[in-house]
Amino acid sequence: MGRTAAMKLTSLLKALLPALLLACVAAPLMIAGPGTSHAAPKAAFAPQIEGVYSVQGLNPNGTRYQGRVNITVKDGTAFFKWDIAGQTFHGQGPLNGTRLVIDWGEEHPVIYQINQDGTLFGTWAAGRASETLRPLN
Repeated sequence: MGRTAAMKLTSLLKALLPALLLACVAAPLMIAGPGTSHAAPKAAFAPQIEGVYSVQGLNPNGTRYQGRVNITVKDGTAFFKWDIAGQTFHGQGPLNGTRLVIDWGEEHPVIYQINQDGTLFGTWAAGRASETLRPLN
C-alpha cells in the first residue's frame, strides 16, 4: 500500500472511530430498552444434590449393579459415599454448574450430569460404564 493510500485509510478510520464507539455503547441500550436492568441473567437451574440416592449401574464388563449413594456438600465440594454389594467407595469433586467430576481413586473419574428432575447420570471407566442416581429423600 502506498503512502497516499495509507494516509487516506488512517483519515477514514479516525472519522469512523467515534461513530463505531457510540454504536458499541448504544446498541445494548437500544436492544434492552430504557429502564431495563443490565444485571447478569440468573441461572435457570441451580442444583441441590445433597442427600441419599439409589444407584443403578452398568459395569465395564456388562454386569449390572445397584446400591445407595450418600452425597454431602461442603464449601463447594461434593463428597460421595457409595454402598454397593457390601462394598463402600468414596469420592469427591467440585460442584461446577450441572456437571460434576468425582475422583474416586481410580484412573478415570465419574463424570455426572445433574438433571433438572434431581437425577444424576454418570459415566466412568472412560465412558465404558454408567450409572443413574435417583434421590430417595
